[in-house]
Amino acid sequence: MAKVKVCYLNVFECHLFPLTTLLNENDQSLEIYQTKVGSVGSWCWESAICLAEYCYDHMFNEFRQKCIVEIGSGTGVVGLQLCALGGNVTMTDREEYVELINYNIKKNEHVLTGKAQAKTLFWGDDIDEHDECFQNVNYIIVANCVYHSIELDELIKTICNLCAGNSSTRLLCCYEIRNDGIRKLVDEFHEKLIERKFIIEFVDQKDFREKYRNDYNTIVKCRRME
Repeated sequence: MAKVKVCYLNVFECHLFPLTTLLNENDQSLEIYQTKVGSVGSWCWESAICLAEYCYDHMFNEFRQKCIVEIGSGTGVVGLQLCALGGNVTMTDREEYVELINYNIKKNEHVLTGKAQAKTLFWGDDIDEHDECFQNVNYIIVANCVYHSIELDELIKTICNLCAGNSSTRLLCCYEIRNDGIRKLVDEFHEKLIERKFIIEFVDQKDFREKYRNDYNTIVKCRRME
């Protein structure tokens, strides 16, 4: 049976609305288009915006000319922020979201100071070893991707494929831990990372912008032991 291609952008374009709180290196505004008519990847989650703004506030100079891969990009909100800080970012997600990511790249190309592209990547699939955008990755971004237990192993596999055991790759994750179910999943996700020799560091909420300091927004920085 042929796969049905769902194009959220084509179906919901009349419902798109921009988020304009993000800035590039020159204080120019980004416009990240989103819609709450589609599935969970079609809008900007609060913790993803929190992560994007944390990177602007505390990691401003760390992404220039770095190779960055975002997994489960959705709208591309975090990836585009890092591209606006000079990073070369590949934003990946299921096929149905790539069109929305490309829409947001196009809308912001005049304020992006790095290179941006969108690609289809299903969690758990093998990485194309000949694709340069997946080689020598400096940062992996995982924003609001931990929400279903049956996909954790596939997500972990994709992270590990992008992050060699002796590499200097850094992993940035964020979550909205709004209930015990999500907390359990995040704990399980961290346990699986630790089993694969990742070190996990929680970012103190005092480093978040005030409006994101609550009992659910969470950011972690991870690295794999040499």
